[in-house]
Amino acid sequence: MPPLPRSLANIAQEIKEMKWAEARQWAEGRTSTKKYKMPKSQRPDGVVAGRTKRLASRFDQLKTGHYRTEQYLHWTKYRSTAQCWWCKCPRQARDHLLKRCPRWKNKQKTLWEEVWKDAGRGRWQWKAHELFAEQSCSQTVLDFLSVTEVGKTVPAQEREADLESEARSWSCRKDRSGRRRTRQRSLVLRT
Repeated sequence: MPPLPRSLANIAQEIKEMKWAEARQWAEGRTSTKKYKMPKSQRPDGVVAGRTKRLASRFDQLKTGHYRTEQYLHWTKYRSTAQCWWCKCPRQARDHLLKRCPRWKNKQKTLWEEVWKDAGRGRWQWKAHELFAEQSCSQTVLDFLSVTEVGKTVPAQEREADLESEARSWSCRKDRSGRRRTRQRSLVLRT
């Protein structure tokens, strides 16, 4: 007895089911049931994650080098010089703020005494990026950041002076661009 006639939709559905069965069979041989496990070196520091968002973000910015200091702001062309706004040192960098800036001298002393207890290394045996990478020192560095203004925004009087100079430069640009436009218009009218 011949097979009964079937609709095109029924045939298309059967083809789809066969394709999906082939795809599942192909994928089973190439996938595993293991889950991805983040390497220990990439796991976030629990001490930093447990602090306030502002403090943790300052810590992370200092750790990665994208923090608000004169050197970074000068590099981004936001400020005209890299001079420290607290002690007028020619270059305000991480090492300067953690080791040499006279504004934070007492706090630095406490920081490095605690680091010595935690890690057994003194002030001059550390580079700033190593200190932020060492998880045993995270709490000490966070305490230092919480009592100082390291990594915060520019002090108010410095910022006001910057805004004034920026406003002056914009007014100069506006004057110059106005002169250019009138000169260009006159050239167009002459031709």
